[in-house]
Amino acid sequence: MLAARLYGTKDLRIEEMPEPEPGPGEVKIRVAYAGICGTDVHEYFETPRATHEPNPLTGATLPQTLGHEFAGTVVACGDGVDRVAPGARVCVRPIRTCGVCPRCTSGLSHLCTALAAIGVTSPGGGLAQYMVAPAESLHLLPDGLSLEQGALVEPMAVGLNAVERAGVRGGSALVTGAGAVGMGALFALKAQGVRDVFVVEPSPPRRAAAERHGARVLDPGAVDVVEEVMSRTLGRGVDAAIECSGRPEALNAAIRSVAARAPVVMVALYSGPVAIEASVLRLAELALLGAEAYPDGVFERVIEHMAAGHYPTDGWLDHIPLRDAVEGLRDVRDGRRVKVLVDIPADNGS
Repeated sequence: MLAARLYGTKDLRIEEMPEPEPGPGEVKIRVAYAGICGTDVHEYFETPRATHEPNPLTGATLPQTLGHEFAGTVVACGDGVDRVAPGARVCVRPIRTCGVCPRCTSGLSHLCTALAAIGVTSPGGGLAQYMVAPAESLHLLPDGLSLEQGALVEPMAVGLNAVERAGVRGGSALVTGAGAVGMGALFALKAQGVRDVFVVEPSPPRRAAAERHGARVLDPGAVDVVEEVMSRTLGRGVDAAIECSGRPEALNAAIRSVAARAPVVMVALYSGPVAIEASVLRLAELALLGAEAYPDGVFERVIEHMAAGHYPTDGWLDHIPLRDAVEGLRDVRDGRRVKVLVDIPADNGS
C-alpha cells in the first residue's frame, strides 16, 4: 500500500509499505480522506515528536506514517471485536492513553501524562491506504454524514472542546486564527447560540471563508484589533476569546479584547515561550485557560452537531492527492488554504 511516511524534519516520503493486519481488539480501515493539521505542519517543518527513540507508551519511532484526522470504511476485524463489522463507515479518535496516571484515573484521560496519538506518536496513521486502530477508538458515522465530514470530526472536536472550556452561550466572542480549528470554533460558537463572532485572520482566503459562514472578520494588518473589538462592543469587550493562531500578538490582542472576568482559551500550538500581559489579566480578573484535544463525549457531540447541519463544508475545504501531501503542508503553514483533505487513492495507480 501507499503511505506518507515522515523520516525527519522536512523529509516526508510517499512510499510502498506492507498492509497492516488487525490484532485482537483492532480493526483494519480503508482510509478515504485524511486531513492535514497544524500538528502535522509542526512535525514536518520543526522537530518531530516521534523521535528515533521509541515512544514509551506505544513504541512508535521514525519513520512515522502521518495523519490523525481521517475517516474510512472497516474492511477487517480482529479477534474479540463485536461493536463494528466490515462495511462500517467510521472516524477515529486518535489519542492513546496509559490508563493508570492520576489524570487518567480521575476522568481526564485526554490529558494523560504519557499521551500519544495515532499518526503522530503511535504506529499507523491516516495518510495511508490502510491503517489499523483499536476498535474502542472508532466512532460510527450516521447515515447522511459523508466520509469527507467524518475526516473533519477530529479538528472540529478540538474547536468544540475549546468553546466548551470557555463556557459561553449567547453574547459575543473573538476567534484569533481561521484555520481548521478556528473554523471549528466559529461553528461551535454559532451552535452554542453566540450571536456575534469576530474572527481575526491575516490570510485573505481564510478571512473570506470565515465571513462566508457568518463571522465579523478583522484583518490585523489593516486595523487595530483591540480598538475595533472595543468599538463594536461599546467598550465592554467580548464574552470570550478562543486563540487558535499560535501567534503571541494574537494571544495578547485576545487578552485585551475580552470583557472583565471573561475567559481566554488557548488551543493553538506555540513554537516556544510566549510573553503575556499579566497585569491586564489581573486588573480585569480574566481567566486564561488551556484546551487540549478533547475529553470523552466531544466526538459524539461534534457528530450530533454535524448531523444537525452546524458544520457546513462549503468554501473552506480543498482536496489534494496523496502525492501532493508536502505541498498541502506548505499551503496550511502559509495560510493559502483553510483546510486540506488528502484523497487517499483506491489503488496505487490512482
